[in-house]
Amino acid sequence: MNLSDKSELKNQLLQRVRAQNYVPDSRADDYTSAILREYKKFAGLPVEPEVEKPAFPTIRILGPGCAACENMENDVRAILAELNIAADVDHVRDINKIAEYGMVRTPSLVINEQIVLNGRSLPKSQLKKLFEEKLG
Repeated sequence: MNLSDKSELKNQLLQRVRAQNYVPDSRADDYTSAILREYKKFAGLPVEPEVEKPAFPTIRILGPGCAACENMENDVRAILAELNIAADVDHVRDINKIAEYGMVRTPSLVINEQIVLNGRSLPKSQLKKLFEEKLG
């Protein structure tokens, strides 16, 4: 095994783990990163700091409660249910808390602390595509 070639090392480690464990193709990248990290710890190699992911995606609808904001919240909840995605969803109505996100217009949509829609809403079909891209 060529330890200097990172991609070769990752492939070899994944193959060895797959010989003893089921690793779905859709999760192979996550497994490979975790396996490589543990291998580096074991071998005494430098390890990059872990970036902690939240257990669930965080979704924030920013808006004071106007009809467009309420519709966005309803659509978001329906889409998450359709896609079977568990998420921490909150409709932020407090203008001071909305201001903490910076210069935003309402309604706005925030996924994992990233503003993805600012001052507009989308038809439900386009909103669903957005969620599939960001969380799929």
